[in-house]
Amino acid sequence: MKKPKGIVTRTWLEARELIKTEQLEKAEQILDKGILLLTQSTIDGYGDKDLLEGVKMEVWKERFWVTTENYIWPTRLDYEKNWKF
Repeated sequence: MKKPKGIVTRTWLEARELIKTEQLEKAEQILDKGILLLTQSTIDGYGDKDLLEGVKMEVWKERFWVTTENYIWPTRLDYEKNWKF
């Protein structure tokens, strides 16, 4: 029998699917939820090298942040690459 996926894994997979289907507003909400889940895990005592659902915390953090930076932030008018000085 397959082991059920945890909340962080399910959140990550949902965000990826939303990005693939270009539902970026919803993807942003799900990515934010994932970041909040990781924040709570950190508060609960997980370190960067600790495993959460079989994946190091530092890998989860990188996945959620880099995905947000690459797919969500560039869609924003105030994204820093659009700033003019």
